[in-house]
Amino acid sequence: MKKVLILGKDSYIGEHIYSWLKQYSDDYNVAIVPTMNYEWKKADWNNVDSVVDLAGIAHINHITEDMKPLFYSVNRDLTGEIGKWSKEHGVPQMVYFSSMNVYGDYCSHITDRNAEDPTSFYGDSKLQGDNLLRKLEDDSFKVAHVRPPFVYGKGCKGNYNIISKIAKKTPIFPTYRNKKSMIYIDNLCEFVRLLIDSGEGGIYTPQNKELVSTGDLVREVSRSVHHKVVFMPLFNWAIPIGVKMSKNVRKGFVDDYCDMSLSDDWNFKYCVVNFRESIKRTEA
Repeated sequence: MKKVLILGKDSYIGEHIYSWLKQYSDDYNVAIVPTMNYEWKKADWNNVDSVVDLAGIAHINHITEDMKPLFYSVNRDLTGEIGKWSKEHGVPQMVYFSSMNVYGDYCSHITDRNAEDPTSFYGDSKLQGDNLLRKLEDDSFKVAHVRPPFVYGKGCKGNYNIISKIAKKTPIFPTYRNKKSMIYIDNLCEFVRLLIDSGEGGIYTPQNKELVSTGDLVREVSRSVHHKVVFMPLFNWAIPIGVKMSKNVRKGFVDDYCDMSLSDDWNFKYCVVNFRESIKRTEA
């Protein structure tokens, strides 16, 4: 049985990983603790096999320059502190939740896991957290740097809900094809479980087996709630212009994906729910 400590109580991903591992009560002794106010230091660190670190400030929509010191304090400094504490307490594996934003906020097509090029202080703060942990790595302390894309699932927050609301109301939508990496929460949880079993370190970019366009997402959401949407190419010509002029259009329609060859760990065994079914479960 492996002892797993999750740092991320009340976080969406942390709570789901905790619930996922609890299903395997014969395989994992799992606990989850808060990351605020150093509550994590009060946890039982004896004989922990894997620590899953979800401490960090997420990529929120309205980041202002005055928030920069806070992002570095949490995403860089706290990450390094947790890494040192974990290593000092004999933890052999740390699973660190980094971010796909270390490759840029709009990364087009990622073909190299090591080609980091952050374009915001959010992405840079996460990368600096990665770099601090790399300095701690050795044969007795392995760090798995997990860089997930767009995470979604029932009860999630963020961009998925914006697209979901549009899909449930709009009568028409463009047929414009872009490519986005996404990962359903159950698939991400299973990925973490397999990663814990492996005990390995390295850089990981898990995603669903299907690359999708924003139109695919709108189509599946509208289908799941029985709302009719007509897809038309009429305004496709305007989207490349809008991408250059509007942050919201860019967020919705720019390419932002990892090459599938970078995500085929365990031959995609972690993708336990396909895209269509995942939308059904999210909207249920």
